[in-house]
Amino acid sequence: MSGYRPAMPLVRPLLSLVLAAELGCGHAAVDEALAPLCGTWLHEDGDSITEHWWPMPGGLQGRSATADPRGKIVELEDMTLISLRDGLTRYRAAPSSQSPTEFTEVRDPAVVAAPGERVWIWENPTHDFPRRIVYRLAGDRLTATISNPDGDGAQRLGKTWEYRRTGACKP
Repeated sequence: MSGYRPAMPLVRPLLSLVLAAELGCGHAAVDEALAPLCGTWLHEDGDSITEHWWPMPGGLQGRSATADPRGKIVELEDMTLISLRDGLTRYRAAPSSQSPTEFTEVRDPAVVAAPGERVWIWENPTHDFPRRIVYRLAGDRLTATISNPDGDGAQRLGKTWEYRRTGACKP
């Protein structure tokens, strides 16, 4: 049995790594500009959409899951929100089986936040649809709208989802 080394010595470091991850050690701090979005959000209107955001270095990582009324997942979307040096953010969306698309945060003086509300606007003028994503956050309510300001009437109006917070941020 010369050269034999039991696997047990590997168990302790692996167990420590798993415990550290479970206890939140070593996780990224929540970016201050994006912190209000961190957590779990639920939209229900027959189908249900759960949008979950958690901290990562430099921003938030997210996943959106759409389930039909029977609870079957019918769509997944991976997302990231990255803080940029100019104080703005970049939204990267990768819907089910599609290439990722990036949207850069813009300031639009025509969009005014209500008292106690936070608004983020991301745009990509070269994307087919959507070209604009708007998140409005007031307390535990999040409204997400996608649109194309230069499109036909339906695209200009876009689509809006109303979410309520169902889970806290877990850094």
